[in-house]
Amino acid sequence: MTSTDFTSSTPRYTGVNATSLQLERINKNLVSLKTKLNSYMCEPKTLLLYQRMEGLRNDLADMLSINEELIWKIKNKILLNEEVKPRISQQFDLYKKLELKVLEYIGMARMHG
Repeated sequence: MTSTDFTSSTPRYTGVNATSLQLERINKNLVSLKTKLNSYMCEPKTLLLYQRMEGLRNDLADMLSINEELIWKIKNKILLNEEVKPRISQQFDLYKKLELKVLEYIGMARMHG
């Protein structure tokens, strides 16, 4: 269900669409972080950086997988409404922490470049 916000003329989503869109937006951001992490500028030059990069890659893959599962459960109404909001909030918090870790790694990798 969408409604038009006349002040910005962009659609506002509610209900299942909103939660799915939030997770899909997080997924797009995760893919962007993964692309940055895989760029030649972020190649690990030390064992510590290599280990951190591997951990971050695994964390990104895990989070993408969990988000896809949540999106599927939300669209197929497997999660109850009262379960959805806390799960989305938790995923967003985890995403922000992971984003900070990736950005920190990118900074460290560029210093060693």
